[in-house]
Amino acid sequence: MTLIIVMFMVATLLIIAEVMFPSFGLLGMLAAGSFLVAILESFTMGDQQGYIAVGAAVVVIPCAIAGGSYILNHTPLGNRLILKGPDHEQLQGQGADKSLASFVGKIGMAQTPLAPGGTVEIGDITFSAVSHGEFIDQGTPVRVIQVKGNRVVVASDKETDSSS
Repeated sequence: MTLIIVMFMVATLLIIAEVMFPSFGLLGMLAAGSFLVAILESFTMGDQQGYIAVGAAVVVIPCAIAGGSYILNHTPLGNRLILKGPDHEQLQGQGADKSLASFVGKIGMAQTPLAPGGTVEIGDITFSAVSHGEFIDQGTPVRVIQVKGNRVVVASDKETDSSS
C-alpha cells in the first residue's frame, strides 16, 4: 500500500514538473510509468482497489496539470514565458477617434432607419451610429448621447421633434 501511495505522489509531482519545465515529454512519460506501476500494484491487491486507483488517477491527472499551470503563472519564470494581455483599463479608448467625443449632445438627423444601427448626419458629417435600443425612423432628429470607442450612440431628440 505504501508503494502505491508513493508512486501516486511521485507521478503527481512529475506531472507538475512536466507542466513547469520543458522536458520534451520525458517527465510526462516518467509520470505515466509511475501511475502505471501504482495501478498495477493496486490490481494485485484486488479488483476493487485497482478500480479505485484508476479512478484516483483520472481525478489526480487533470488536477496536477491545473496545479502546475497555476504555480507556473505565479512564478518569475512563468511571467517571462507566458505573455500577459493588456489590462481592461489599457484597452479603454483604444482606437477611439477622440474627435467623436466632441459630438456628444449635438443634434443631427437619421439618414437611415436605426434598428438599432444605421446612419446619422450631424452638420455636414455622416456617421454610422446606433440607437440606445429603440427604433428610430429615417428623418427623425437625433441627439448624440454617448461615444463608446468608435461607436456613436444616439437617441431620438424629443424636444426638436415636437417643436417641428
